[in-house]
Amino acid sequence: MAAVSRFRMIIICLALLLEGMSTSGINVQLGALRAELALGEGSLQFVASAFLIAYAGMLPIAGSLADSFDRRRIFLLGIVFFGLGCVLCALAWSAESLVTGRIVQGAGAALSAPAALALITAGLPQGLERNRAVAIYGTMGAIGFSLGLVVPGAAVTWFGWRWSFLISVPVVLLVLAATWGLRSAAQHHGRRPDVLGAVVLTVGLMLAVHLLGSMSTSEPLRMLAQLALLVVAACWLMLRRGVRGIPRAVVTEPRFIAACLALGGLFAGVVGSMYVLSLAHAGANGEAALTVALLIVAQPVAFSLTAGIGSRLVTRWGAPRVFASGAVVFALSLSWLGWAQSVLTHAHALPVSQLPPNTELLPVWIAMIPAMAGVGLSLGLCFPAASVGAVDATPLEFRATTAGLLTTAQNIGGALGIAVLTAIGAVPAAADVGADPGAAVGTALLWSAGFALIGLASASIVLLVTADRRRTGAPASVRAEVLR
Repeated sequence: MAAVSRFRMIIICLALLLEGMSTSGINVQLGALRAELALGEGSLQFVASAFLIAYAGMLPIAGSLADSFDRRRIFLLGIVFFGLGCVLCALAWSAESLVTGRIVQGAGAALSAPAALALITAGLPQGLERNRAVAIYGTMGAIGFSLGLVVPGAAVTWFGWRWSFLISVPVVLLVLAATWGLRSAAQHHGRRPDVLGAVVLTVGLMLAVHLLGSMSTSEPLRMLAQLALLVVAACWLMLRRGVRGIPRAVVTEPRFIAACLALGGLFAGVVGSMYVLSLAHAGANGEAALTVALLIVAQPVAFSLTAGIGSRLVTRWGAPRVFASGAVVFALSLSWLGWAQSVLTHAHALPVSQLPPNTELLPVWIAMIPAMAGVGLSLGLCFPAASVGAVDATPLEFRATTAGLLTTAQNIGGALGIAVLTAIGAVPAAADVGADPGAAVGTALLWSAGFALIGLASASIVLLVTADRRRTGAPASVRAEVLR
């Protein structure tokens, strides 16, 4: 296949821009969605996480589909699915219809992302040109994450939440028009992607997240039925040893497992904190969605500016030290914001007569924007460290699969972060918005900081245990038995 032109390459990479916008955009849509569709806490968290779960569940086989069949057709199928999901979300009349649209969006994004990378790098020799193509691919995702806060936020504020989904449709049509006539040779690698396994995995993840997030509000019989389906899905996957086609050389590598745990914990905190802050500041009807976007946008901007620095520090210090430094910065940033959020919101809620004399109320942005910049800095340190650590630990021929699975762990972590915060009651209720959500928000942010530290601790335990086993040549349990 001949290399695509620079213009067409950029158009293809708009698929990554759309994916980034859908990942972050839901945060500025939540307030309006909750108000108009009367979404409960369990339904709301499922709406927020459905895209992440569908993306995570389908991504492990999406690369195999692109490698086994015509990459152009797989890419186009993913773009069509994504556009259909946008339309379904815009037409949604209930939580179930909205979740359906988000699932279709996520599945489309999972199909298009690996195929897009294959299309833009095909025919390019290894070196500068290929590196530039990959840089465009990655940059589009980062730009999309930032635009996903501002553009949908403006649409929600000025035109309503339905238009915030429809604004992606013209971009979808542009991508389809630019790639429809693209020629791509069909691939025949003799591998059959495990579509059924990926679907069952996705359903299992959705059941687990929904059960966790709605455990305090769902009816017992409904929960039992969902739990039974989850057990069946888990047993079926265990009997067939998971989704077929995922190389064991990757998933059994301790450093890869550690990277997944660390990154999953970090994104549980990142996504969970954005979810809570968006609900707390969006207003009762989501009318302040653009304000919320401008408060949070410092995070992706700082991430984009510091990711290159993080990559260079990994070369100098090593992945574990850089990730640990980033996790500490993340915990400190959210801990500061949790404390400041509680104090500032409570002060704003008090009548002027109850405030001490000469008290000057500080605006919320003074605490929030620096904290969001700190979170972005932590991502700039942690994401390159986890990616480099995982890729360096796995065989060369499986590095694309490694990158996809790392993204899967990241998305699962984000969905679980939202579910846990909902389950423990740390998400401000609709009645609290605009009143005094400070205490609930402060608690949620401290929990989010803890998620990153838990992920870091879990990764450290995995690395320490495996290092101990390699030194002695025997499992830790065996040595403990000998010592007794």
